[in-house]
Amino acid sequence: MARIESVAADIAVVIVDAFLDRDITVDLTGAATFSLSVVLESSSRLRVDGLPLVDAEAGTALLYACRGPASGEDLIRGGQRVRVVDLRFEEGFLIRTGDARLSGLAESRAAGGGVFRSGFPAPASLLQIANDIAGIPASGAPGRRLFLHGRAVEALGVALDALDGVPRGRRAPRPQERERLLRARAILDRDFRNGWTIERLARKVNINEKQLKYGFRDLVGQPVHAYLTALRLDAAARLIRQGVSVADAAVSVGFGNLSHFREIFRENKGLSPSRFARLR
Repeated sequence: MARIESVAADIAVVIVDAFLDRDITVDLTGAATFSLSVVLESSSRLRVDGLPLVDAEAGTALLYACRGPASGEDLIRGGQRVRVVDLRFEEGFLIRTGDARLSGLAESRAAGGGVFRSGFPAPASLLQIANDIAGIPASGAPGRRLFLHGRAVEALGVALDALDGVPRGRRAPRPQERERLLRARAILDRDFRNGWTIERLARKVNINEKQLKYGFRDLVGQPVHAYLTALRLDAAARLIRQGVSVADAAVSVGFGNLSHFREIFRENKGLSPSRFARLR
């Protein structure tokens, strides 16, 4: 489920992207760590011994620090796609930044203490960074590690500012607006084969187009069209894994142009659909 990349001596990026057909429990027993996790898609309940339970839904960020071995578990609910970006930072990095907030966490760990921030709503800018990290194809392209390094450090800065109440970007959606935006996402999740436009989807959930366009991006971390395309590509990949032809899979999930499908599949998955089919 996870792709782990070391982008520097003291920074690692973990990208989880998978579809679960059933609930699973992940053992969280491990050594000292400092991590920032951003949940893009998933629903889980996180338990760390001695700390309150945390429900981690899509759009949640989690900041976690502990000095020594800790234990716990993460119950991830099945029947859904799981996309999480987890950034790991070593103690030396925390101290070198010169940021009092980070050095304080490092000192707390060194003194034997543990620090845990329960989940907080990830601001739109943090969701966008996490989507950028999750979307970069696995390759040996020059500059890839530098890109991941820069985005990981930026994500940490945005998360700390969010915890300190530093305003970034647009206002959070009001409860009624948020409910309609979540309804729009649910409609796309179950009916992604349909030719949805901003105008049609906005009418469907009774919201104006501007609110849908910007509110969806802020809440989900992706524009409506990008989210819909990702759903279709994931569905096509599942069909191809099952032995369906590339052409039939493309048409089945809503792509009318096979050449466009092949191009966007390669950009998203890092290899052509035909090669994906051979490796299934």
